[in-house]
Order: sequence, then structure tokens, then C-alpha cells
Amino acid sequence: MNRITKFFIRKFFNSFYKIKPPEMVQYWKKNDSARAKVGIDKEGTLKMYIEGEKYAYPGFPRGHVLTGPLAKLKTKVKNRVFNEVFAELEKMAQDSNADMLPPERMSPAVRELNRVLEELENAEVVPDMKGRIKLIRKVICFFLQEDDAYRFRFQWALPRLNMKKIKLTKEDKYYFRGKYFKVDHDKFEY
Repeated sequence: MNRITKFFIRKFFNSFYKIKPPEMVQYWKKNDSARAKVGIDKEGTLKMYIEGEKYAYPGFPRGHVLTGPLAKLKTKVKNRVFNEVFAELEKMAQDSNADMLPPERMSPAVRELNRVLEELENAEVVPDMKGRIKLIRKVICFFLQEDDAYRFRFQWALPRLNMKKIKLTKEDKYYFRGKYFKVDHDKFEY
């Protein structure tokens, strides 16, 4: 698709967005919480049926786990794995006068992953999360570019994913829009 076509498509969606914005979770606009029932769908996965919402929430988020013991683990992983590893990579690069390759010089698989992670970073609204995604992108792309064994395994595993099972559903997007993420950034300007 050329630039002119993309411009007109984006213009159309932005005009349409102003007339009829995409569907989005509503309960948080009025309350801090909502009543929900947990159920199991036909595929056997947990879903929450929230009062007043159009779709069932895919999954069953367990806030007490996320903000309790898991929060400490997430912080340790983020600090140790990504912050410390990236600091070591930068130190190593300075000590040995070795640079990290720019994305345009990376292998096609790593370049594509870098592009997608950069798009993920651009869709983030919260600056802290934007910074985390940027750091994750740099560390993962560095390792995949420099270590062929991991890159080949990554390339071997990805085509085996069933994208129909991973793709965001209407329900996912409905709730994701309420999570400070520009899920439709490729169509609309927020």
C-alpha cells in the first residue's frame, strides 16, 4: 500500500472514529469495580461475565496474586534480567568498542521482531511501560541477532504457533482499550 492510500484510509477511520468510537469497556467510567460471575466457555477456558458489559472478559485476572507475591517477582525479573543485562550490554559495548547493530543491518527475522516490538512501544500510552518495552526490544533483539542458536530456535518455533488462537478477539480488544493501550493505533489517531 502506498503512502497516499494509507493517508486516505487513516483519514476515513479518524473521521469514523469521531462519529462512532470503537467499543470499549464501560464499568470503569462509573465505578472502581463491577460485579462479575466466573464461568467456563465451550473451549474450557475461564471467562468473567461482568454486569453491564457487552462481552465476557477473557480469562480470570487474579489481582491478589498480581499485586501480591507476583509483583515482587515481576520487579526482580524486570530489574535483574532487563535493566542489569542491558547495563552490562552497554558496558561491554563501550569496553570493546562494539556497537549493537542498527535494525536495518539485522537479519530479516530479528528486524521483523524489532519492527513489531517498536510498534508495540509506539502504541503504549504510559511512559513507564513505553520505556520497558523499549528496553525489552533492545535486549531481545541483541541476543537474537548475536546468538544464531537462539535465533534459529525462535524462527523454528514461531511458524508452529496457531495465530488464530493468539490473535486478539473482539472481546480482547474491547477490554484492552480500557488498559491505556492504543490497540487501534494503526487505524486511528488518539
